[in-house]
Amino acid sequence: MGSEWLHTTGNRILHADGSRWRGRGANLQDTRGCNACTFEPANVGEVLRRLDTLVDDWGANFIRLTVESYATSGGRVIWASPASDPATLADLKTLVAHARTKPNLYVMISLWVDPTMTTMDWPTTQTSATWQVLARAFKDDPRVIFGLTNEPESNFNGQYDAQVWSAMNQAVQAIRDVEAEEGTPHHLVAVQGTRAWGRSLDYYLTHPITAGGGQNVIYETHVYDPAANFRAQFEVPAQTLPVIIGEFGPVAGAMTDADCTALMTRARAADVPHLAWTFHQRCPPNLIEEAAPGCGVNMPLRPTAWGTLFKAGLNVPW
Repeated sequence: MGSEWLHTTGNRILHADGSRWRGRGANLQDTRGCNACTFEPANVGEVLRRLDTLVDDWGANFIRLTVESYATSGGRVIWASPASDPATLADLKTLVAHARTKPNLYVMISLWVDPTMTTMDWPTTQTSATWQVLARAFKDDPRVIFGLTNEPESNFNGQYDAQVWSAMNQAVQAIRDVEAEEGTPHHLVAVQGTRAWGRSLDYYLTHPITAGGGQNVIYETHVYDPAANFRAQFEVPAQTLPVIIGEFGPVAGAMTDADCTALMTRARAADVPHLAWTFHQRCPPNLIEEAAPGCGVNMPLRPTAWGTLFKAGLNVPW
């Protein structure tokens, strides 16, 4: 296995040499741009420009690339899944190839909006088929991580936990089947919290994913909550599971700027990789200001107050 491949051991995410991987950065929208760019042709160059700023200027070494697809166009110019549209898959390959030019940058390809998901955002057998296309496309890239879905919804009392687990396990197995056929190492695969829009990892504490022997599976939570909830959401799970925070950011009445600063401090202390939401101007909570209408091609990439706070956090040694 090459030096850039990551792997899990117990609750740790490690480099090939056994050192901790400490990924931190932000979510970055694909060419669809949180539906702000879907009514015009794909502009890969704009996504690359934003990636460059996020990495070279802000200091990110981890990006969650949110892949956005729809069942029908609904008037959109770009909308199809990379599993069915060669042009969309080619755009993803271009983005990942550019990311490879950045030393130590890891990219999590995440199916953020995808028509194969259930209405509660669980993967289906059709989602597994999409993942098999992506697993083949990126089979040789050690700095790609796969994020199965966005946020399993509702299920606040956990009554559907076992069903969510089964859906996640099936999707992980689909990826592992491709890797076995291709003879490539196991990529990290992120499974999302089973409840409350991806918040809760509780079920995985007693029911870790078993597909592929559970190897190189990481557990993703989304945190839009006060600091009082951090222990349950990521600190306790991270004692036994390899955990990442896939989204966090200030939301009125739920998470303050002070909570966001505390999250970064406590995530570093717990060795939990973390990703802010989001390096966009029209998909709040936004890290950059809206400086042009619509898609915002070539607009200045100036940080919002949230962006300034987060950028400062990226500059704290870890």
